[in-house]
Amino acid sequence: MSDMKRKLDRMMGDTSEQERRIKQGVQNRLRPSARKSSWKVAMVSVALPAVALLLFFSMNPANLFSSDQGPGTPYDPLDDLAQISAFQKKQQLSAVDVEEFAKLPNFDVVDGLYYVDPVPFSRKGSSETFHTVIERKADIYDRAAYQAGDVVRTMTDTTSHLPTYKDVYYEVIAVPGDRVKLQDGVLKINGKPLESELMDRYKEQNVRIAGGYDQVLNAREYLLLNHFPADRTVQGATITPVHKIYGQVAGIATEERTTSIYMDYLADRQDGVYSPEQYFDLYLYDTLLGDKRWPQPSAFAGTTRLGELFVEASYRNATQAGDHIEIRYQYGREGVADRTFSMTQDPGSGQWMIEQ
Repeated sequence: MSDMKRKLDRMMGDTSEQERRIKQGVQNRLRPSARKSSWKVAMVSVALPAVALLLFFSMNPANLFSSDQGPGTPYDPLDDLAQISAFQKKQQLSAVDVEEFAKLPNFDVVDGLYYVDPVPFSRKGSSETFHTVIERKADIYDRAAYQAGDVVRTMTDTTSHLPTYKDVYYEVIAVPGDRVKLQDGVLKINGKPLESELMDRYKEQNVRIAGGYDQVLNAREYLLLNHFPADRTVQGATITPVHKIYGQVAGIATEERTTSIYMDYLADRQDGVYSPEQYFDLYLYDTLLGDKRWPQPSAFAGTTRLGELFVEASYRNATQAGDHIEIRYQYGREGVADRTFSMTQDPGSGQWMIEQ
């Protein structure tokens, strides 16, 4: 202890407690500024995320209010359907360029899964009468049967909000698994605007595409557009199930040179020798695509699947069963029943008939 401290202690008593209080007071005066600084830092730390979110939302309002989220304005097909139907009834929906078919293979024989389209056409510089040859695809329920760019024929189908017609050549635009978005005439496949010769044709000819979709095509669906649109028309982009597509355009045939049960039928003669299965196809063809010149078998009565039976030809086989032939459809899929028809041969004409 210093002499000064001892002298003070003698004069004033022990000052240790007083010194401690003075020191504590000094420290207390210094602490509030430190606590205030810490509070400011904490408030700034909390505020930074809020400010960042505010700036983010102000710069990217679409991320908060996205047009792809929640309900939107639904597409109403009624006006477009009326226009398309009016064009079709006046035969103004399509402008078929038959010279494009000249690039296709020529068929001398049409049989098996191939058939002749009943609508004839002529070509410049030729005296022959032509038909397109359509290929029914095999195993349509077990794989993707068509590819983008294929030109196909369909049955007239009004179950979709925009129909397809059996006398229109359609092009496959999108296939199973593709994401299709069509809004206000703008068509995107898998997020990208569709670029193709067909789209160029639509633009040049001022053709409007009708329809409203935003979906992924399922394993049985294809998006179709008219392959030969007429100028300044409205064309329906139609999502079509595979069993409504009769087949792909594969070539051309002539009435003068091509051998086919279908050519005999169109010429109203039966000169060839044909199998029971070919005759069975012809009954379906007569009902669906032709002029119904033959009596309709009672075995077909009550079924709404005649078109499908024609398209599903690869799922059937013909077997001998006593004095008749069985045409049996076998799909090999659970829940889908087999279907069997019997055919007998008329001894006089040699023609095979479906038993009533």
